[in-house]
Amino acid sequence: MHHTRASFVLGHHNELAKVIHCQVGEPTLLVTDLSPFHPQSHLWPDQPGDMGRVCWEGGEAKVAPCRMGAISPAGELFVDLDIPVKRGEPGWAFVVVHPLSGRYDLAVGTEISLQVDSERRLALSLGHSGCHLAALALNRTLVPYWRKEVSERDTLDQPDFDRLAIQTSRVEPMGSQEQYRIGKSLRKKGVNGEALLAALEQIESKVNDQLAKWLAAGGAIRRSRAGEAIIDSRYWHCALEGQEVTIPCGGTHVTGLAELGQVRVQLAPCEEGFTLITRVTP
Repeated sequence: MHHTRASFVLGHHNELAKVIHCQVGEPTLLVTDLSPFHPQSHLWPDQPGDMGRVCWEGGEAKVAPCRMGAISPAGELFVDLDIPVKRGEPGWAFVVVHPLSGRYDLAVGTEISLQVDSERRLALSLGHSGCHLAALALNRTLVPYWRKEVSERDTLDQPDFDRLAIQTSRVEPMGSQEQYRIGKSLRKKGVNGEALLAALEQIESKVNDQLAKWLAAGGAIRRSRAGEAIIDSRYWHCALEGQEVTIPCGGTHVTGLAELGQVRVQLAPCEEGFTLITRVTP
């Protein structure tokens, strides 16, 4: 058995595929050889899984948010946090799991039409692209709050506060929410936490100014992948300030900054750090 071939990276919303595994239950868990559905990652569950429907001769079913799964050499399916092995474990197939509402016993080899909910996909893609842009703007705005030179740099060669401090991230329709922690290790690296947290209002304003400049300039967004398997690395690329910036990312995105319209953030203090809320208004 092979890993699911994933086509959402190419912007696909529809595919014809074949059933390779069907676990009947409530819900029925369907796995196909090819899928345009983006599954929520079990390792970094920032973007919710795609929804939609599947059709076959004589029937159809709604698809609840998709999850990652792994099928053992013995043919047992494990879903989401129950996956007991690392990606690429020999003999294991990593797959997109489509939870179907209802009980369906679909034979291996059955031809299936998969159709993603395009409106929901677009709303999440807007939120995810806005999230990356906001992270880069935050990194730039926080440069003055580093007392030391830091080796961890982002794609614009800025101190990568986002990667070093992020605790949780949740992509939402037309937005996202990230929580950052300024703990002892980050302070040792050189972050002036006290000054940063005391200036959240000014930082918020500067991040929004930077976002407005980038959006006014425009730029294309594209996706790339190391291979077609669901576990192959995927990347977000964006034309910004005369160069193409690149961020490893497994989610879905729009095709240009113009689609984002307006992106604005709000910063609010929380325990040992702050929360950044990003909102996209196409």
